[in-house]
Amino acid sequence: MLIDYDTIVLILDRIKYIVVSASAVIISLLWIPVALSFFTDDENIKYKAMQRLKNAAIGTIIYLMAATGTIYIIFMYIVTGRP
Repeated sequence: MLIDYDTIVLILDRIKYIVVSASAVIISLLWIPVALSFFTDDENIKYKAMQRLKNAAIGTIIYLMAATGTIYIIFMYIVTGRP
């Protein structure tokens, strides 16, 4: 019972779409509380929302860099000196 190449490619594509969908859900769950905090009249909550906005933006950038392999490429360039 051998699995041909096309079947493996289809399975890997399906896994890729599942991972991308899960990543979108994680990022949206990160941003929902931040966005909702801006729709208030309380200045303290808005100030905290600005701090959370900064943290959420940094977290999103790090997450996307890790998901695309950019962090690996940067560290390999630092360690080996080659791109």
